[in-house]
Amino acid sequence: MKKYILLTLAAAALTSCTEDMMDRINQDHGNPPLETVNGKLQITDAIVSTAFNVSGDYAFYSSVYNEQLFGTANNQFKNAEMRQISETAGSTTFNNSWNSVYGNLMNLKVILEKCEEGGLNEGMNDLRGMASLMSALNWGLLTDMHGDIPCSEALGGGSLKQPKLDTQKEVYEKIFGLIDSAIADFETAIAEGQDNVGLQDVLYGGDCEAWLAAAHAVKARYKLHMALRDANAAAEALAEAQAAVAAGFDGMVFSGYEGSDISMNPYAAFQYSRDYLANSTTMRDLLADRNDPRQGIYINYYWQGEAVPDASGKLPEPLCGTPGNLAEATASGGELDAPKWLSYSKEWYPMYPAASTHILSLSEVYFIIAEVQARQGADCAAALTSAVEAAFADASAFGSVGMSAADYVTSLSARIAADPLKEVMVQKYIAQGRDEQAETFNDLRRCKAMGKVCVEMTNPLNTQSGQNRLPLRMPYGNSGVSSNVNVRQAYGDGMYVFTDPVWIFGGDR
Repeated sequence: MKKYILLTLAAAALTSCTEDMMDRINQDHGNPPLETVNGKLQITDAIVSTAFNVSGDYAFYSSVYNEQLFGTANNQFKNAEMRQISETAGSTTFNNSWNSVYGNLMNLKVILEKCEEGGLNEGMNDLRGMASLMSALNWGLLTDMHGDIPCSEALGGGSLKQPKLDTQKEVYEKIFGLIDSAIADFETAIAEGQDNVGLQDVLYGGDCEAWLAAAHAVKARYKLHMALRDANAAAEALAEAQAAVAAGFDGMVFSGYEGSDISMNPYAAFQYSRDYLANSTTMRDLLADRNDPRQGIYINYYWQGEAVPDASGKLPEPLCGTPGNLAEATASGGELDAPKWLSYSKEWYPMYPAASTHILSLSEVYFIIAEVQARQGADCAAALTSAVEAAFADASAFGSVGMSAADYVTSLSARIAADPLKEVMVQKYIAQGRDEQAETFNDLRRCKAMGKVCVEMTNPLNTQSGQNRLPLRMPYGNSGVSSNVNVRQAYGDGMYVFTDPVWIFGGDR
């Protein structure tokens, strides 16, 4: 009997060990549950994703609509260049970006929850401030591009599969709430000497004073967006931009690319895989009319081997696409030339694929100051010079500019005297031609809504059969259209993108 008891106990012990082992086997130790991951590890991905979102498809397509670049290579960007409805109004066009931004917002939501009382990162004001500011930027990108969007009921997972569309006014209220919370958190973190994130912060290395300056810069941008709807917004934008400068703002710039085939900045990677973008005559003419010293950077050759002088020593003119030109839009990738900064050639331009990405540039902040001053009738020359100086510094990473910003602005004195607001916006248009085209898309729409066209678009296909075919907004993503009846009803047949401006720029949704 004793033998059988011992055998039974041994068998029970083996069963117990087996069940315990199976429990351990069924745990994915390489991918621990999200609730156990420190939020500071998540913020890294949130920052990188934001950089890719602001300079990805939204910027690529905006660059063609804005005529800062030319769409070519007989595919999607040829379709965008030719203003084909299936491309410009299709729900599949921005589906990847739509999903990516919402995915990033979900990650940021989890970080914010972990920073609350009882959470894994309770009391980490610095981390919470970073997550709040990144959330504001991502909500801002979505609503600026699409107008009314799922917001207050979004990010609920399976608990709410048909979130309502919040009005853009409501989304902007949320954005300002997030920015103000971030400012308060950074001020607390600075006072307490917090440094909980460290090098996981791939923007500022945990420097909360730099984050505080950035928060004022972000607030300046979104206050300026509200200028049509709020009589006080422009003055508030000016105050926030000046606060950012006073706090030492030097740009929100992500520079974590290696320049390798698998680690390029978004523009170089896109051109490397598609060759869909080329020089635009609109940008070329603006630069040439001003004898702009950046001409050789913004309008360049596709291959360095093309830069062969003729018998007289004169270099050939780089080939540019004329907006709306079908033959040039259907040319094979590489037949037209492209800006120097768009090159992915490691042989001739080894550093360019590693070029940084602007989430919000220093030049933009100075341009905000200059614009508001111009609108107020004040002297904007100093702010404009600082804006151009910051833009020159960025351009100089791709070649010699060869002229000081002060001298260049002085050469524009007649234009500035005749129409200071127009010249400020032209200079901003040029400066943002590298990777900030989504913000240029906002500027062009905002200025037109406020009664002034500062940069003339030249694509004759913007109007077809008497109907506007230049998008006033981006269409909703297909995942939302196909799965959410509220988004589907707002999308309809997609033609609203040509008739309905977003609310901040004069529309009603």
